[in-house]
Amino acid sequence: MRLRCPCCHAEADLQAWAEADGARELYALLHGLDATVGRALVAYLGLFRAPQRALSWERALRLAREALALEGDAARLGAALSLTVEHLRSKRQAGGEREARPLSGHNYLRRVLEGLPLADAASVVPVQPDRMSAPRRAAAPSATLDAVQRLEAMKRSALQAADDAGSQA
Repeated sequence: MRLRCPCCHAEADLQAWAEADGARELYALLHGLDATVGRALVAYLGLFRAPQRALSWERALRLAREALALEGDAARLGAALSLTVEHLRSKRQAGGEREARPLSGHNYLRRVLEGLPLADAASVVPVQPDRMSAPRRAAAPSATLDAVQRLEAMKRSALQAADDAGSQA
């Protein structure tokens, strides 16, 4: 089955994405998160990508794991991720070459976490989609994720059935 990216309109086979270890692990990681934190994390990962380049699955997975390890409280982390994305997007829209560069580490997020009291975590508005790429996005961006997860479940079921058949023989 061939799928089209809602952002760049590139086509790729679903099986190719499912076989990429980094992609599969990142989808599983995002699936286990609260939707608000997951959306904020995906938007945050986009800050590490240069406009002319793609972010590799492995780097995105590593960055996601590092960001999640910074804070144990999911609500507080989600709020910090949302604030970081909104602050950096507004700086980038204001202009300047320095602000347009992709992030290279989590220092900005760490500073936001340090300045975010526990009581403020619930009052932060969740991150909104990037207004620059909003017209190109599909209505249901999770369809690919759902398809990959169903494919993984079928693969696990088939492997389990094969193991059960082997152990009974």
